Amino acid sequence: MSEMKIALLVDVDNVKISGEAFNELYTKLNNMGEVVYCKFYGYNDRKHIYLSDVIAKYGYETAPFMRFKKRFSQLDTRIIVDAVALNFTKPEINAYCIVSGDGDLIPLLVELKSSGRTLIDINTPYQEQNYHMFDTHLIISTMGLVNPAYQPKSKKVETVVTTKKVTKVKKEPAPAPAPEPAPAPAPEEEEEGGVDNERLSEALRDITTRYSALDFSTNSDMDKKLELITDIENLIEEETAKGEGLDSDNADVRQIFVELQSIVDDMKSAL
Repeated sequence: MSEMKIALLVDVDNVKISGEAFNELYTKLNNMGEVVYCKFYGYNDRKHIYLSDVIAKYGYETAPFMRFKKRFSQLDTRIIVDAVALNFTKPEINAYCIVSGDGDLIPLLVELKSSGRTLIDINTPYQEQNYHMFDTHLIISTMGLVNPAYQPKSKKVETVVTTKKVTKVKKEPAPAPAPEPAPAPAPEEEEEGGVDNERLSEALRDITTRYSALDFSTNSDMDKKLELITDIENLIEEETAKGEGLDSDNADVRQIFVELQSIVDDMKSAL
């Protein structure tokens, strides 16, 4: 058999594939043949920054995420459209590695197999439904691994941030080394460049409440939708300008603002 010419189609929005897992997959595929085409679906240049180098180096394609309030499938159907198009326009590609979310790929896989293509998959959480249709199964040992948790700079206060609230968890203070009375503690101050947790928590609660009350499948409450988009964009801009937000040293806070930006993009797409 001639050397495999492989098309790699990866849904990075629905399949949580880390930088380590992608590098392992990429190496194994190139040991089998040559990756001559690659495209990432649901790509976000902030959320998937670890892919930016390989995209720039090889000129690989990306497709922005298409996320709406109500989702009925984890399968990005653009993969199906592109794979069928490639099968007819690039006959030199004789193998396909498809990394997708949960959905029925069988019609696509039947079409590719009937054209004599080799089908490759990896051990994603969604492989069972279409497992029997693939010719080769690669085990990626780093699939499912996450990056080490962010360690905050402050040893006294750890900031715990979620999309619904921001709280502070204080560690128990060490016992006083001497019995003599200590001076009255000064009022607790925020570290320079720190996050105003109470204000951010309140803003996130307000955004969550307003967002949950809106139905983006209709054209109702358009003024409220536009106002919410503006308020979120202003919050992101203000916090980022202060060195927080998207530029925060705190990985949890930074992730919140990445998700806020995704919500804005979703709302704009739905309007």
